[in-house]
Amino acid sequence: MTVGTSLLTNRDENLEKKRPWVGQKNIGNRKIALEWMSEIDPELISAETNTIWRLNPNFHDEILLLHSDTPSGLECAEVLKEYLESIHYQKDVSLHPIPGINYDLDESASALEKMAVLLKELITQSKGNITLAATGGFKAQTMIMALIGNTFKIPVCYVHEQYKALIYLPYLSDTAEPQVLIKPANLPKSSLDRSQIIRVQNDSYGHHRPKTWKKVEKMLQDIPWVEYVRFDQNAFSAPKNGVKVARGKTGDGRYVFWIHLHESEQKHIAVSVETTGYTSEHLEQATKELRERLGRLI
Repeated sequence: MTVGTSLLTNRDENLEKKRPWVGQKNIGNRKIALEWMSEIDPELISAETNTIWRLNPNFHDEILLLHSDTPSGLECAEVLKEYLESIHYQKDVSLHPIPGINYDLDESASALEKMAVLLKELITQSKGNITLAATGGFKAQTMIMALIGNTFKIPVCYVHEQYKALIYLPYLSDTAEPQVLIKPANLPKSSLDRSQIIRVQNDSYGHHRPKTWKKVEKMLQDIPWVEYVRFDQNAFSAPKNGVKVARGKTGDGRYVFWIHLHESEQKHIAVSVETTGYTSEHLEQATKELRERLGRLI
């Protein structure tokens, strides 16, 4: 994940309890900072916390924070690391400075080349599934992440402010045509007729559905490991236009996801999605596929 300085510089115009360091040149006291962050919705703290909240990593996922090689970039990354470890109990968070990334335009080209080299090294050294998160930091960093992700066919996501959603950049082939390369989760196939799995009633709630619902409904029908979809008030706790693992499982131990689609306060819907998965491997694979499919649809 690229890290910028939104944690330091956001002005909090619409927040009742503003960050204690508003107007300061640095965040300062870490204890005060973490106390404030623990009380605020992750969506409102910074670009990075908003993205992490939507990615919903498990405790053992490795999170690499790529920060600019400046005092403010380092401070924001250090505070984010403490926040993720002490408040969200992430067990593996590390900091990686991007050499030369700063506000001196004369150095930007060579610095971005160094960032590309660093990304390639980290990708080569990593194990398991990789996602590049490019919400934070300079816009040029997003471009470098997109290029590297396209080269290695690794998903690149960022939070789109207009749609309030975690979206994924398309892959481009040699002919510059967009491609969707999503690795299907290896879960048992549902035995149900695909026309029977959507159990969202056509009742008075129907007129509240956002325009994206039809596309998402079709997406869920096409995923062979989706067992059952129904309206669920609890699913409104998932990020807007996002997916989250539900707090409980089915009676026989299968995993459930929550999806919250939001167009406006008048047009939104929340559903629970029962799967056929019951192992930790099933959960990891299903989370990745469902999150990426939804992000590309939105």
